[in-house]
Parts: sequence; C-alpha cells; structure tokens
Amino acid sequence: MQSPPLDPGSALAIRTQYRQSQSRAARLGLLLGTGHELTQLPLAQMRQRVVQRACAFMAMDHGLLLEWASDQPPHALASHGSSERIELLASLAQQPSPTPQWQGHPGSALPQVLRVPLRGSDGAQFGALMLGNSVALGAPDNEDIESLQLLATLLAAHLENSRLLEALQARERTMSELVHRLFSAQEDERKRVAYDLHDGLAQNLAGLHQRLQGFAGRCPSLPSELAHELRGILDLAQGCVGEGRQLIGGLRPHVLDDFGLYKAVDKEADRLRDVGLTVEWAEHSGARLPGHTEIALFRIAQEGINNILKHAHASHVRLGLSIADGRAALRVQDDGRGFALEQPIETNGTCHLGLAAMQERANLLGGHFNCSSQPGAGTRLLASVPLPAHGVQP
Repeated sequence: MQSPPLDPGSALAIRTQYRQSQSRAARLGLLLGTGHELTQLPLAQMRQRVVQRACAFMAMDHGLLLEWASDQPPHALASHGSSERIELLASLAQQPSPTPQWQGHPGSALPQVLRVPLRGSDGAQFGALMLGNSVALGAPDNEDIESLQLLATLLAAHLENSRLLEALQARERTMSELVHRLFSAQEDERKRVAYDLHDGLAQNLAGLHQRLQGFAGRCPSLPSELAHELRGILDLAQGCVGEGRQLIGGLRPHVLDDFGLYKAVDKEADRLRDVGLTVEWAEHSGARLPGHTEIALFRIAQEGINNILKHAHASHVRLGLSIADGRAALRVQDDGRGFALEQPIETNGTCHLGLAAMQERANLLGGHFNCSSQPGAGTRLLASVPLPAHGVQP
C-alpha cells in the first residue's frame, strides 16, 4: 500500500502546535510549581526558588527580587547570578512601572532586562521581580509575560501576607510585654497596698478592738440593753479586724511568700469551706516554685475560686497541684451549674475577662490554659506552665 504524500504545511502546523503545547505546559508548570512552593517552603527558601524558577522559565541567567516601603530604599529578598550584574539589576529598578517592561540595554553587561512589578491588595507597588540576561535574547511573547505576571501576583500576595503576619506577631509581642508589665505593676501595687493596710488600717482596727475589750472589762455592770449593744460593737470590731486580714491576704498572701503555692491555694480555699462547700485535693505538691510562677498560678486559682463563689452554685470542689516532666499543673474543678463556652476565650470580648486574664498569665509563662464547661456539668480549669531548670525546691 502506497503511503500518502507528505504535506510540508501539515507537518509545520503539527510542529507549531506541539511547541505551543510545550509552552503552555511550561507556563502551567511554572504556576503550579510556584504555588506549591509558596505554601510548603520556608519564606527565605521560597523567595529564592521563585527567582530561580522565573529565570529558568524565561531562559535568563540573572534574577533579583526587591521589596521596599514608602519611607525606605529597596532591599533585596533573593537573587540569582553574579553579584556585579545583580547590582546592575538593582540600579535599573529605581523607576517603578505599573506593568511589566522589557528593556534593551545594548552594550551593557545585561543587554535585556525584564521588570515585573509586585503590587499589594490596594494596588500600590511594593516590590519588583527583575530578570536579566548576559547575552542578547529575543523579546518574549505576550503569553510568557502574562504567565510571569501571574507568578508575580501569587508572589506579591504571599509576601504581603507574610508582612501582615510579621506585623501582627510584632503587635502580639508588644501586647504581651504590655500585659506582663501590667501584671507586674499590679502585683507591686497590691504588695504596697497590703503593706500599707497592714501597717496602718489593720493595726488601728486591732488596737481599737483591744481597747474596746479593755474598756468592756473595766466597765461596771450595764443594763442588759447597753450590755447587748456593747457586745455588738465588740463583735463588729472583731469582724473588721478579720475582714482586714482577709483583704490583706487577698492582696498579697503572706502564706504564699512563707510556705509556697500549695499552702496559699489551700488557705484561699477556706473561703469555699466557710460557705459550706467541700474541698478535696486530688493531688498536691509542697515544692517551692519560682516566685513569678507561684504568683501567676495563685492568681489563676484565686480567680477560679472567686468564680465558684459568685456563679457556680456548687457543692464540691476538687483541686490539684502537680509537678512532673518539668511542668507545674494547677486544676480547679467544681460540680456547679457550668456554662456554655462556644468560642475560644480570647474571642469572647468582655464576656469572660477573668478567664482571659487566667489564660494570659499562663501564656506569659510559656504555658497554656484550658477551660472546660457545660451547662449542668460543672467547670474544670487547667493551667500548665513550664519550669526552668533547677526551678523547683523541695
């Protein structure tokens, strides 16, 4: 059977279609590969790979990724090629352009340069992808330019997200530092007020009570009505002395300074026992912890006990304090009415400020805080913080 005659026109068309298919596959590979690397590689490595991919795609041997702020000169994020030609690319990026530009520089070390702008979500240009070649090349077609612009758009979105994330992390660090200073200032102020109350008002109340007792002892027999009133005055003075001591203990418990966290929390739990709740220690440790750790965990326990007294309507409270694997864990659990906590604590606004403060205290120590509660099923608080080496004393 005789073969049909070869049509040169058909062969040329097939070759053209094949080359176009190869070009489209290369463009698709550029975008898919870059999109994958944007999410998988570390930031610095990702930037370098994007520049290398862009150079390989455009068959150019030098590349430079630049970024700048409104009040700062451009700075290089990644580069590919010799340092001298990279400096030349950087000097050619001084004039921003809204669209990709193919520039010829005859007689230069980089005869051809392609400049692709990087724009943020607001349309403002904040960087550029510069590509150059050390030998003269033909101008790329529009599809190649469009593909490179798509790559630049993906890269710009990722870089902008990274900048926003860095700004957010810096803001969170600043906020954490401010909260730490606030808590430290609060503790210092509490200590100062506690000492002032102890040396001033508490001493005066104790002296008043003693003088009233002495007066009552030396006073002649009084009519029953006056004797009853005097007894009421004595009871009131004694109650004021007790409340003053309790207030001082809440501001700066001397038990915490003298005997440690377990004794201080157990002393704080006396407020639960005084109103008829049963308190059980599931586990406890009498080891001394670093001062800032004891203060933070005590305040968490104090806030948890306050919440039980105010809101829980509980009958039984279970406490725990354990030290294991270089961490200290504090637990406060009640069998009260509980509540619905559908969102993370930090997104609840002013609804759970006490819980947010407890979480922040744990976070400042590098630990974590968890609150579990369901309506009718009680509430369980757990704070776990790391301990420094040799930070526990028996």
